[in-house]
Amino acid sequence: MLVTNQSLALLLIDASWLSQIEHAYGSPVYDEVLAVVTELILEMRGIQTRQDDLVAVNERHGDTFLIFLSKKRQESPFGQGDLERLADRIHSYLSRRIYRMTCSYLRGRPKIGVGYALVVHNPLIREERLILKLIDDARRMSQLQAYRFEVKNKEMLQEIILRENVSTVFQPIVDLKEWTVLGYEALTRGPQGTDLESPYVLFDIATEADLTFELDRLCRRKALVAASRLDPNYLVFINTLPITFRDPEFHGKLMIDFLEGNRLSPSRIVLEITERLAIENYSLFLEAIHYFTDIGFEVAVDDMGAGYSGLEKIVHLKPNYLKFDLMLVRDIHTSFVKREMIKAMLSLASNVDVRVIAEGIETREELETLLDLGIEYGQGFYFAKGEHEPPPPSAINLGLALT
Repeated sequence: MLVTNQSLALLLIDASWLSQIEHAYGSPVYDEVLAVVTELILEMRGIQTRQDDLVAVNERHGDTFLIFLSKKRQESPFGQGDLERLADRIHSYLSRRIYRMTCSYLRGRPKIGVGYALVVHNPLIREERLILKLIDDARRMSQLQAYRFEVKNKEMLQEIILRENVSTVFQPIVDLKEWTVLGYEALTRGPQGTDLESPYVLFDIATEADLTFELDRLCRRKALVAASRLDPNYLVFINTLPITFRDPEFHGKLMIDFLEGNRLSPSRIVLEITERLAIENYSLFLEAIHYFTDIGFEVAVDDMGAGYSGLEKIVHLKPNYLKFDLMLVRDIHTSFVKREMIKAMLSLASNVDVRVIAEGIETREELETLLDLGIEYGQGFYFAKGEHEPPPPSAINLGLALT
């Protein structure tokens, strides 16, 4: 191709970010993911790239893919910007599809690098060396492109924050004994129809751009304003970060005035913080719990499931609720290990009088298993998806309540 066309263009796709799946879930799962990624790249031929393009991988089960672009002699060579536009299109195409595949494993957006380069044939230099140089140039360009995307993402996020372009949806939390609604979790959504609609993507970008405080503050404020529409008989679960507890607008008279202006009392609000962040900020979280619970707030620790030692440390904080991670709930009816883990967690939580909520319930089988284990509260798509207007109890799937 290099000799025939007197030049050769290359797209390099770096999927090494996916190696996190191997560390977290093992090589069989990782190999399955890589196999699907390989199929996605091969399926692009004839659609995103040419049918005759040559696709290679760096090694067996490798995570770097090379697409050598076929360019016929009679056609004009790649012009300035052609390869960059093609790389951007491939990046967008793969990121969307790989995110759907990996979001259940890794909640952040996939960081797929797509670089490009072109080499002109030189008869004085061995073709192999020219191609190795081409690969090196494309790899360096993928790193530059990654930085360019970071800058663009930061600019988009800054605009979202300044324009307050986030919305709140509500998902019900169901009392599995009384088959009533305990409350609603307020969930943030970014601009509709964009990659930033997902809260995981939003906060992933915010972490990279050092804008987590600004984004968290906006999401919390918008959630509380939206929660003023809820029936006052229901609790409101609000996700927050540890740094929130240092926000001067969320303390003292400013906070009380804001809540009163939105017809909310602290006794209706449950502040949620993830297990990992609670452990990493243990002393801060401990201090904050006492401040906010003294005022009347309740506290929940979210995404529980990192292990018994983490649970033991958390329950000594005595939050009001523990929320089991959706990955612990997923297909629990088929997993003896997951059921035993939940039994151990329930026993410890019961001893310190902490209520338990199972998140991510999607099937009747999962719900039946959780009921058998003695879970008090449940949340997930089985009951209802997140809606901008909180669904009334009559619109929530409470099928098992009738059997």
